[in-house]
Amino acid sequence: MKKYQCTICGYIYDDAKEDVKFEDLPDDWTCPICGAPKAVFKELKEDAKPEIKDEVETEELTELSNEEISYICSNLAKACEKQYLEEEQNLFQELALHYQNKETNKLGSLQDVQNKINEDTEQFKEAMNQADKYQDRGAKRVINWASKATNMMNVIITNYQEKGIDYIKNTKIWVCDICGFIYIGDIPPKTCPICKVPSLKILEVK
Repeated sequence: MKKYQCTICGYIYDDAKEDVKFEDLPDDWTCPICGAPKAVFKELKEDAKPEIKDEVETEELTELSNEEISYICSNLAKACEKQYLEEEQNLFQELALHYQNKETNKLGSLQDVQNKINEDTEQFKEAMNQADKYQDRGAKRVINWASKATNMMNVIITNYQEKGIDYIKNTKIWVCDICGFIYIGDIPPKTCPICKVPSLKILEVK
C-alpha cells in the first residue's frame, strides 16, 4: 500500500486506511485540510539525508529587490506593533506599501507572477541546503512555510488560468497573516495547515 503527502500542508493520504486508493480518486479531488488539488500530492518515499559540506563559502553582497525591502519593512512594522510603537509601525507600513507598489507595477501578467514564483522555488532549494548545512532549525521552518505558501499560490494561479473568473466568483479569498497561506472558500480552515495558527490569523482579502 502506498502513501501520498500534500506538498502544501503535509496531510498524508494512506491507501491502507482509506476506502479508495489515491490513484483511483477523481482528478477534481482536493486535500481535505488545505483544499490543494490532487496534482500537488507526492508519493512518500525514503529520502536520502542531505550531504553537509564542511567548507564555508563566502557570499557576495547583493542588492535587495523592491519585494524583499517590502517584506522587511512589513516585518519591522509587526515588530513595532508588538512593542506599542505606533508611529514607527505606521512609517514602516508606509514604506512596505511604497516598495510593494513599485514591485507590483513591474508585473504585467499572471505569467510574470508565475515566473517569479518559479524563481523563488529554486531559491528555496538553495536556502534549505544552507539551513541543512548549518543545522538551523528555525530557518528550515520558515523556509518550509514560505515554500508551501508559494506552491499554493502557483496552484491558485494555474486554476484561475484554467477556470477563469468563475474560480473565485461568489466565494472568498483568505490569507494567513503569519505564513502567507492562501485559501479559496467561504470559511477558512480552523487552523492554518502550514503554520498551525488559529483561524483568527487567517484574514479575508477585501
